[in-house]
Amino acid sequence: MEKEIVISVKDLNISFRTNQGLLHAVRGVSFDLFKGETLAIVGESGSGKSVTSKTIMGILANNAIIDSGSVIYENQDLTKIPEEEFHKIRGNKIGMIFQDPTSALNPIMRVGKQIVEALILNGQRRKNKVVDSYINAYNKYNATKIQLDNLVKDKELPKNEKQEQIKVLKNQIVELKKEYQNAKKLGKRQVKKEYEGYLITYKNDVKDLIKRKKEADLEYKRKKAEIKDDKVQLKELENELPLPKLIKEYLELREKHNRLIRVTHKEAFEEAIKIMKEVGIPEPERRFKMYPFQFSGGMKQRVVIAIALMAQPQILICDEPTTALDVTIQAQILQLIKQIKRDRNLSVVFITHNLGVVANVADRIAVMYAGKIVEYGTANEVFYNPRHPYTWALMSSMPDMNSKEKLQTIPGTPPNMLFPPKGDAFAVRNRYALKIDYEEHPPLFKVSDTHYAATWLLDPRSPEIPIPEEIKTRIAFMKTEVEKLRGISHE
Repeated sequence: MEKEIVISVKDLNISFRTNQGLLHAVRGVSFDLFKGETLAIVGESGSGKSVTSKTIMGILANNAIIDSGSVIYENQDLTKIPEEEFHKIRGNKIGMIFQDPTSALNPIMRVGKQIVEALILNGQRRKNKVVDSYINAYNKYNATKIQLDNLVKDKELPKNEKQEQIKVLKNQIVELKKEYQNAKKLGKRQVKKEYEGYLITYKNDVKDLIKRKKEADLEYKRKKAEIKDDKVQLKELENELPLPKLIKEYLELREKHNRLIRVTHKEAFEEAIKIMKEVGIPEPERRFKMYPFQFSGGMKQRVVIAIALMAQPQILICDEPTTALDVTIQAQILQLIKQIKRDRNLSVVFITHNLGVVANVADRIAVMYAGKIVEYGTANEVFYNPRHPYTWALMSSMPDMNSKEKLQTIPGTPPNMLFPPKGDAFAVRNRYALKIDYEEHPPLFKVSDTHYAATWLLDPRSPEIPIPEEIKTRIAFMKTEVEKLRGISHE
């Protein structure tokens, strides 16, 4: 069965304006994220992994330039849609967990308010129904406008052909604009009619409540007149007063009506308590009123995860969510993210510099270096059959309980991306580098249908260099540990 692609990143190139010149942070990155999977993007600091995730979220810094490429989500290119449209996607459909929970939370705002804030702001149900009625028509209109802009910028197309295509697209834009505007007007009318019906029902229910109150008042006066001076019976009658019950019924009626229009504070509170329990925050009703400084690091990260989950996103981007935590808490947060992904059928992009962190979390792994993906494949392929020297270097620098010898470090530093190297960016740090590595960047060579690596060592003309013995030992140890973990999880 063919997997459903939820996000498709194609040939993404991103630069940053600096005082020294253009810094080329992301260079030709492409990958697909499938529904219900976890894709881990691994690499050293400065490899471009966080910049890639921020592009998907639409939160790049002001000095960033998207030179080329696309991020396709629901038939829209996220690199080209306006901010007012991105606002409907960010948080609502694509959520993000940041690496430092202390920085992510407002220190002077109660945790509960931070959890419910986005849900209340974006929970305008009536307004959202109108938007849903015309959003598909608007997306088609907007996509055609972007197509026209790209065509105008195209300098390679012959002039006559270009003018003909521009004319066709302009006519399409006029028609699509009419369709979108008509869909918007129709949506407004339909939603208005629907909510007028809700209002009539609500007013009738309130009238019925008022009528019952008047009847109850008359009955109370009649009974009181019959009792006269019997104090015991008068006290019993007062305890049976219908007013408190009617007030409670009215408040419930009003809450029910308001929930049709927007997310109410009471509804947001109930949802927050439910999600706080889900992410493992004990005594959520009490914790709801606390400030961030009253939480430990691990609990703050759980709060950040709760905030990301409040809008029920389809995609969750985890940008090094365990970096600021100690090892025991890291394991708990990783297990929590894995559990949430499974329970909610989320698609997850997991960003980390530590290959070991994703060993038991990822379905597929993309290894990044100097703004490029140098190897990608399933978790088993990358862990048990790594083919790129940079992946070997990452694995050999991973600590484990079995390590007796000194851990290997990767010599040198990542290249200065103000001046990207001519050939393979890893060549100067690679002890297996060939002459061609300094002259030309390698393409992605196919290892299997799902496994690719950008290294000249996989070229049939290259000398055969097997996986180093220390890496084979590390792989054998990791297989044993994974089997143990699987055995524990099945018990």
